[in-house]
Amino acid sequence: MSERNDLELSQDVLYGIAQLALDQVEGVRPIAPPTRVGEFLTGRRAKGIQIAREGDEVDVALTVAMSYGAEIPKVARAAQKSVREAVASMTGLHVRSVDVNVEAVDVPPAISKADRVAASEKAKTSPRAKSTRQRGRTRGQA
Repeated sequence: MSERNDLELSQDVLYGIAQLALDQVEGVRPIAPPTRVGEFLTGRRAKGIQIAREGDEVDVALTVAMSYGAEIPKVARAAQKSVREAVASMTGLHVRSVDVNVEAVDVPPAISKADRVAASEKAKTSPRAKSTRQRGRTRGQA
């Protein structure tokens, strides 16, 4: 594998491979992590995918948003596997780690409103709410 030592891969190539692999996973998308002071001052922002390379080893950090209703641990594992396999198979590099930081959940506006209404109705009809009301009436009637 000495041929690999002569091959230079830019960060953009590694980023592109990771981005394409992440795009294949349903329920997840990269997002820019919160701005750090250095990024704010320089105007450079991370893309939601950070790659650190030391020789033939690569560490990937993903900052993502998950779709509402997605099984977060399952989708995170799928993202890790997809990125790890794509980077390793396309570059021959050893992927030491793929860290997934979930920073947001994408909630469609229609679902968000419906969930608030459902939660409100559920609170009104929950057994605990009924028993509290029933006890209150019993006390008031006694």
